[in-house]
This record gives sequence, C-alpha cells and structure tokens, in this order.
Amino acid sequence: MGRIIIDLNNPKSEYFITQNGEIINKYLSGIQDINLVNELINKVVYDELILYVEEEFMYFSLCKTSYNTISQNIFVELQNSALLPQFLQYSENMYVNFDYENDIFINYELGEDYLKNNIPCLVHLDKNMLIFYILDEDDLFIIP
Repeated sequence: MGRIIIDLNNPKSEYFITQNGEIINKYLSGIQDINLVNELINKVVYDELILYVEEEFMYFSLCKTSYNTISQNIFVELQNSALLPQFLQYSENMYVNFDYENDIFINYELGEDYLKNNIPCLVHLDKNMLIFYILDEDDLFIIP
C-alpha cells in the first residue's frame, strides 16, 4: 500500500491552483456532490499526483472509473485484510474506484476483476487534504 498526501492549499505545481481554482473553491466551500468529488480527484491525479510518483507509475489508471463513497462494511473488510492501516478511521468523505467482494477487487462498472487493468485506490478527502491510499500489492513506483 502506498500513501500520498496532497494539500490543496500548498500544491507542488505552481499552476495547480490557478488552473483548478474554481473546482477547489467549490469543494472547500462545502459543495461535495459525487460529480464534484470525481472531477476534483481527476484534476488532482492529472495535475498534482504525477509529481509524487515515479514516471513508470500508471497514474492514469486511477481515473479509469468513477469514485463512490466507500461503505463502512467494505472499509472494515479492507482493514481486516491489512489493506488499509489500522489507525485510519472510517469517514463518509472516503471514496473508492472499486468494489470489494470476497477478498477480490471488482470493477463495479464492468463487473470484472479490477486488478486486470486498474489500480485500486481509496481517496480520503479531509478538509484541504486529499490522501490517496494506493491498494496495489506492488507499490514500487510510489515515492514515500
């Protein structure tokens, strides 16, 4: 598992805020519908996350499906399977790009094994912080 913390108020890219100011302001003002959350995650992945990972990391896989709120049951399953850290507390501001059934990551849009073509990810939106938990067994391309 890899963990990447991105501060919307202090991005690595000098252009991130100017290019995405409107969506960031909407999110920070409390507008958090699922469409806005997905748009924000995609913008952060393409414009900011790439500055935190090795060049070979297939970051665009994190945008192949939409993100949905994770259920508390799936969250607990992931923690019990040691795929998420034990210190992490469940929040309704956590979003995943997969479904998890019988210890298998599933692409809920296609109903197939998610690991074939995608990287499972949980994104925790906590005020101005986006915390990406990359749930891939091989996190060699993540910069600690």
